[in-house]
Amino acid sequence: MQIRPFRNADRAALIALWEAAGLVRPWNDPDADIDLAMRTDTATLLVAEDADGALVGGVMTGFDGHRGWLYYLASHPAQRGSGVGRALAGAAEAHLRDLGCPKVEAIVRRENDAADAFYRSIGYHREPRRLFSKWLIEPPAPQLESLSAEDDSPDAVDGEVPTLDVTVTWLEMTEPPSRPPLPQPGSDKPLSLTRLHEPPVDYYRFIHHAIGDPWLWWVRRELTDAQLADIVHDDAVEIYVLHLGGAPAGFAELDFRKSPEVANLAYLGLMQWCIGRGFGPYLLDWAIRRAWEREPRPKRLTVDTCTLDHPKALAGYQKAGFQVYDRTTSAVPDPRARGLTPPHATVLSDVPPYPR
Repeated sequence: MQIRPFRNADRAALIALWEAAGLVRPWNDPDADIDLAMRTDTATLLVAEDADGALVGGVMTGFDGHRGWLYYLASHPAQRGSGVGRALAGAAEAHLRDLGCPKVEAIVRRENDAADAFYRSIGYHREPRRLFSKWLIEPPAPQLESLSAEDDSPDAVDGEVPTLDVTVTWLEMTEPPSRPPLPQPGSDKPLSLTRLHEPPVDYYRFIHHAIGDPWLWWVRRELTDAQLADIVHDDAVEIYVLHLGGAPAGFAELDFRKSPEVANLAYLGLMQWCIGRGFGPYLLDWAIRRAWEREPRPKRLTVDTCTLDHPKALAGYQKAGFQVYDRTTSAVPDPRARGLTPPHATVLSDVPPYPR
């Protein structure tokens, strides 16, 4: 293994490694972070490559004149336990020592127990400090982990938000279903599907929140109206509302922005009063067929579900023809504690109730 300074030719491989290691977040653009580090005299990037020249690890380090910092320290998941991370940390520390830096620190996310154990194993210790931050330039996406200093949640201790252990399952379909379409469920009221064209953001939020709050849907709640409009007004995003007797009963959102390589069933859900009446399987089947009718036809149709969703959601997607291709588990800051979803709304997923 060789540790050397970063070269621009390493960029794509290094970003892919950071993504594989789970270090990339929507509000931190790794490409822009590399550019900023390369423009900063007291920052450096080091990479590790194996005997075949393949990149197997990387670290970013900087010296602010008082302390040194380690960022993006990671080895490829296939190299975990082989000493790559330890060697990179040692090389970064030696670089900082040469700059006259007296102390090095690293920021580890609360839920990253593996990183916590790693840093302890190489001689780091946890400091009794509170970390404060403030964006001076608007980030590319809202920071999900931020918490106001004025937060008075009964579960927030020293600025920490309680978390939920969430397992996300990603599924895909590589060809249209061969079975006949599902018939409309029986109902004493007319059933119809209508596409929303550039819907008012307030109306979209009404539908999305009414359907999603019982399942703690929080990602769209973090977006500004302008950010949300950029999505729901895009011609490549198709939103269909299921109406029963003229009232909104559910919706499906298909994202074709990366088509024809891949299309994504971004959201699908029903109003509470429609659950258990057969409308879910019908709406899912309809949305799948609509996705495959898109021209040019996508090569893959994807969807994801998690343990906050309906307990039958995963089985429903598999029954509809989706196949599991990945699964991850992480600790997610409780959106109720962060004020993103109503703290005392009726939650239908199997999560602990929020204290009243």
